[in-house]
Amino acid sequence: MKPAASSVLSSETHLLTSAAGRTYRITVALPLAYDAAPADAWPFAGAPNRWPTVYVLDGNWYFGMVTDIIRPMSWCGGASDAIVVGIGYEEAEDAREAFRSAFTRRNLDLTPARDQAEERSMAQRFARPAPTGGAEAFHRFICAELTAFIESRYRADSSQRTLIGHSYGGLFAAYSLLRTPKHFRAYVIGSPTLAYGDCYVFQQESQFVRANESLPAKVFIYAGDEEFVDDTTLTDTIRFSTILRSRDYLDLELASEYFPAHDHCAVAAPGIHAGLKFALGRREIEE
Repeated sequence: MKPAASSVLSSETHLLTSAAGRTYRITVALPLAYDAAPADAWPFAGAPNRWPTVYVLDGNWYFGMVTDIIRPMSWCGGASDAIVVGIGYEEAEDAREAFRSAFTRRNLDLTPARDQAEERSMAQRFARPAPTGGAEAFHRFICAELTAFIESRYRADSSQRTLIGHSYGGLFAAYSLLRTPKHFRAYVIGSPTLAYGDCYVFQQESQFVRANESLPAKVFIYAGDEEFVDDTTLTDTIRFSTILRSRDYLDLELASEYFPAHDHCAVAAPGIHAGLKFALGRREIEE
């Protein structure tokens, strides 16, 4: 007998096509207490009317992990449970093909400028087009379409949104922070590829600070201390965090952490865990 496919408990999937004509696989995990009755005991007691919402870039890979970090973390009361929204792509049944498709599609959505050398390299490696530079349209989809869709269908608190991204996702999260900082309350920026596009985000921040005294957001930045081996991810991440601190932006709450003995791939789990604790801490949510 063929085994049944497994899934994340209390989750569902939507296919959304953006105004730009790109289709996304949106996976939504609801808190286990989402439909709790008033008389329910721990851990379902005290459910709010509306829930914080965590939007996860690269949802094909990180949606399940984020959901399963948040749920048990909330059971001891130190952090709030949340609606988790994975932003990803349709998946083929073949796991290898699903990976190749998501890996090349994200190149367009998560990068703020074209890089023709990257396009050629990725197209050759994965035997398919791999365009770049579509972050503006993707950002517009998230802010103008996706969050409205989620908040019209679920009891999501629009004042308690968090955006999480790792690697190119971290690059996009940093780009979004400087583009529309108020749209999300918190940003978890993990191992961001800040060298991309001739250091695009550093240029973006230089322009932002000339026009703004305030950066109203909670920002958690992380990287692994082995990310200097093949590239500049660690040093660029430290530089970005240092620059943000040096600006003395009003309304910015900034924290950063660098994990020993972790490379670019291994650091996603502890980094996201620490970022979620920062973003969903019970004291912070109730303020």
